Amino acid sequence: MSREKLFSHPAMFLLRRAVRREQQLKLLCAVASIAGGITMCYLFFQFSILLTIIGLAGTVLGIRYLFSFLAHRRADDSQLMHLLRHQPGQIVWVYSVVTQRLPFGLQVGSSCTLYFKLINGDEITVGLPPKRLKVVARLLNRLLPHASFGYSKDKEQWYLASPEILLRNWGAEEGE
Repeated sequence: MSREKLFSHPAMFLLRRAVRREQQLKLLCAVASIAGGITMCYLFFQFSILLTIIGLAGTVLGIRYLFSFLAHRRADDSQLMHLLRHQPGQIVWVYSVVTQRLPFGLQVGSSCTLYFKLINGDEITVGLPPKRLKVVARLLNRLLPHASFGYSKDKEQWYLASPEILLRNWGAEEGE
């Protein structure tokens, strides 16, 4: 399957939707920070300079995150989608962590987080429904043939030492 066809694959839609959900949560946090900061400034302006300063800091941080969100409000404009499409070589390691909530031994829910480790040491995380993980992982294996997949303590140590160690032989796999 050609690289461009992979970007129209249904699993890519699932990944875009997960990125969009992450962006919406960031927007909600930014708006809550602005509202909370303004409220703190209004309520404590005459009584406490410290709480007023904390309110101002919350407002400024919220505005900063809001502008960051507005710059990348489309899922396709996100850093992850940009890297997948234009700079896939920057992603060296992908793994997932599935968390199950089991109070008193009864499963009440589960969640999955996909970790994308970059060659420069940065990390991108995306929350995904656990039942969609397998199909998205298969797509990512095809999009990122050079990257290592799956978590192990060895891979973590190699990544901390030098992220380039986790790159697989990209040219040999493309020729197969």
